[in-house]
Amino acid sequence: MVYRWRARKSNFTVWSASRSETVERAKTHVAKQNRDQLVESGVRLQWSCPYCEVASQSHDKTKGFEDFKDHLFSHKKPLLESGVHVADDIDGTGSVAVMSKVQSQGADNARIHFLSPGNIVIIVTTNPADRIQLLKNKFDEWPEWTVIMTTKSDPLSGLSGIELMNIPVEVVELDKKMGLGNLTETVSRVIQEQEPKGGKITFEFDVLTELITKGQLQRVFKFLHLLNGRLEESERPLALFRRPGADDIEYERP
Repeated sequence: MVYRWRARKSNFTVWSASRSETVERAKTHVAKQNRDQLVESGVRLQWSCPYCEVASQSHDKTKGFEDFKDHLFSHKKPLLESGVHVADDIDGTGSVAVMSKVQSQGADNARIHFLSPGNIVIIVTTNPADRIQLLKNKFDEWPEWTVIMTTKSDPLSGLSGIELMNIPVEVVELDKKMGLGNLTETVSRVIQEQEPKGGKITFEFDVLTELITKGQLQRVFKFLHLLNGRLEESERPLALFRRPGADDIEYERP
């Protein structure tokens, strides 16, 4: 289950798999937006609600502030939604950058969120065994078909308790010397092969940091533009996974 809280009068939005985390971050945001309603007087904290006539004061400033947050959120609770998906915000197409360490719990949570709606899953990764293990352990059932594209020499190394012949997964080994142009063509061909099956395709690309490190930014931008355009043609969402702090760039849906 994924939760979302979205402010009506600003661009602030919280997404989380945790309801309590979503609520707490929303409370903090609303309190910051209304900090002019707080008055400190000696050891007392006074506040008044901008949405109703309630006012209060407390000699315990920490408790007073928490009461202020709780009360404000009582007016904003209807904005809390459950069972939503980030892809809905981009009409099921375009790209979303996941700023996280590629090998982390946060990244895995994002993978589950973005990939689970797909009947057909396509993943470009240098960690194929980990991705297969995630599908096995965290999905209710295997996607109808999964294509994993990787440059790893022994792609199934580290995979335990799973026989590739017994699961609906295809591993495509890529040439390590393959250029970005050829990679775009290969990805496009794989998508084209899967489209006749008629299922919903979801796509993960978690080697963006490596491309930025090894390639020229202009070439990387061009590659992302072509890849995103190919996915938009067939209305497929793209999840880009990137380690924070690696020559920061931003890439948004054109």
